[in-house]
Amino acid sequence: MGPGAAIRSHPMGWLPTELVRSGGPLVVDLTERDVAEVEAALEACKLAEVDPDAVSRATFPLPTLATQLERASHQVHQGQGFAIVRGPNPQNYTAEDNVIIFLGISSYLGEQRGVQDKKGSMLTHVTDSKIWTAPPEMRHGIHTTTGLAWHCDMGTEVLALHVRSKAHAGGDTYVASAWTIYKELMASYPDVLEQLCDPSWPIQVSVNPPKYFVAPLMHISDKVLISVDPGRLGLHPATAAVDGGFPVPALTRRQRMALEVLSELATKFRHRLDLQQGDMVFINNLALLHARDPYVDSETGPGRHVVRLWLRNPHLAWNIPLAMRAPWEAAFGGDGLRAMKRSYPALPNPVYKPPRYTAGSAAFILDDSEDVNSSGSV
Repeated sequence: MGPGAAIRSHPMGWLPTELVRSGGPLVVDLTERDVAEVEAALEACKLAEVDPDAVSRATFPLPTLATQLERASHQVHQGQGFAIVRGPNPQNYTAEDNVIIFLGISSYLGEQRGVQDKKGSMLTHVTDSKIWTAPPEMRHGIHTTTGLAWHCDMGTEVLALHVRSKAHAGGDTYVASAWTIYKELMASYPDVLEQLCDPSWPIQVSVNPPKYFVAPLMHISDKVLISVDPGRLGLHPATAAVDGGFPVPALTRRQRMALEVLSELATKFRHRLDLQQGDMVFINNLALLHARDPYVDSETGPGRHVVRLWLRNPHLAWNIPLAMRAPWEAAFGGDGLRAMKRSYPALPNPVYKPPRYTAGSAAFILDDSEDVNSSGSV
């Protein structure tokens, strides 16, 4: 497990101070000409009545902007691990048009999209809608104003987020490099690194009946891969209510301590994303952890509203170890997923149905009931 020269010198292993000194993450700041090109592609899609699932580089042509977006994709996969596209103001478009714009621009960074629940939802609205009547304690974390702990969206390779509107205060998103954390673990916490790489972590995937599989949270080769969501690990409280036999093992003391160290190091090496309304941020979900501060929405206006996509770029994709593939297969693989009717809701569901089982801060669809998978990112 010794660090190779490629890992030690890779740009993915950044320190926050180095990132700031170098000018921060790559930001593709759209000019008026770029916005006109995006709007022309939008109108072409609408004129041809292109279904959201068919939005692609071919149906959403960006002949000039494409080069910059391809550079951003390389930055996500081979550079610092994330990039921002400073897009058009969402207030200038309908909710449906904002979906098409997000899908069109995102297709240049990852042309394959992962499914996010068994109903075939291809995007998720991360917000605390003012029209929902279900109390916050009965919702997933992303549908409240609470903060979210360090995690990955287990299953996707690239996490894409579109900021439709911001909070009145708080709600900042942070990223931390698993490559940097790995180097610190090697130097100061080798036992914790060994524990995180051990393929014995119980990852719960359903509550009724309770099911789980075991996997490592980190994998080290010529790259550093991470796949962790604390809300998925060990025995979920709802499981005990279903079956007193506790079929999902609880985390051991060593595993709990390893998670504490991982969280502490992520906080130590975190970088705050300076996001604006209209921004689209693309995060290498296999290389970076992310977290969110709690926030306050104003009494009027839409409040904090972020739309999420799960993406894959087959040309730049990383090889995912077999032990960590189950969440990925749930989102991107299998004949059942290909046959599924996919949906792209332009707005949050007006009626919030409380889930039977909240699966932490990020969810994947493996074996879950249909209302389990509305959780997610930042």
